[in-house]
Amino acid sequence: MKKIFISIALTLLTISAGLPDPDEILENVKSKINGVNDYKVEAVIKVDVNFLRVPETQATIFFKQPDKIKLESDGFALLPKEGLNFSPAKLLKDDYTAVIAKEEIIDGNDVYLIKIIPLSDTREFVLANLWIDKNEYVVHKIETTTKKSGTVTIELSYKDQIKYALPSELKLSFKVEQMNLPPGMTGEYQQNQETQKSGKMTGKVIVEYKDYQTNIGLSDEFFNESVKEDKTK
Repeated sequence: MKKIFISIALTLLTISAGLPDPDEILENVKSKINGVNDYKVEAVIKVDVNFLRVPETQATIFFKQPDKIKLESDGFALLPKEGLNFSPAKLLKDDYTAVIAKEEIIDGNDVYLIKIIPLSDTREFVLANLWIDKNEYVVHKIETTTKKSGTVTIELSYKDQIKYALPSELKLSFKVEQMNLPPGMTGEYQQNQETQKSGKMTGKVIVEYKDYQTNIGLSDEFFNESVKEDKTK
C-alpha cells in the first residue's frame, strides 16, 4: 500500500512540473535496445578493486535477446554479471513507477533523470536512477540501490553504435558492506586479506568495447557451454 501512495505522489509531481511522460521515454529506450537481436564484440576488461588484484583481460562477448550471454577468453574475466551485458531493460521488466526528477547535463549531453521504483517486493533493487539522453534515448548513467549488494553505479559512453544503444565503454562502480564478493563475480585472483578483514569492499570495472557485429544470427545452441565450434562463421 505504501508503494501505491508513493507511485501516485510521484506521478502527480511529474504532471505538475510540466515534464514529459517518463513511461514514453522509457519505451523509446527499450525500443532502441530491442533493435539488436544479437551481437558479437571484442572487449578489454580492467578491474580495479581494493580487495583483489586482477590482471587486464581481453575477451569476446556474445549476446542474444533477451538474456543469453557468453564470454570467450584465453585468460579469465572477473566481472559482475551486471557488467557483461547490463541493459536498462532489465530494470523495466516488471511493474514499476517512473518519475522524471529533473533535467541535467552529463558530459555535454542533455538528459532526464528518471527514478524507477519497483512495485514488486521480489525485485532485487529498491530504487534505480537513470540518466537518459533527451535526443538519442540512450542511458548515460545508472545508479541502482539493491537489497543485498549495496549501490552499483554504471556510466556508459557511446560512439558509432549509439543507434543501437551499444556502448563503447562501460564503467561499473560498486560498494558493498558484506565480506563476500559481489554476485556473479568469478575468476582466479589474489585476495587482499587486510581489506577483507576491514569489510571495505569497493571497486571499479571498466569494459572497453570495439568491433561490434550486430544481428549476425547467433543460434540458441551456441550459448550452451558444450558447443565449441564457432557458430558465427
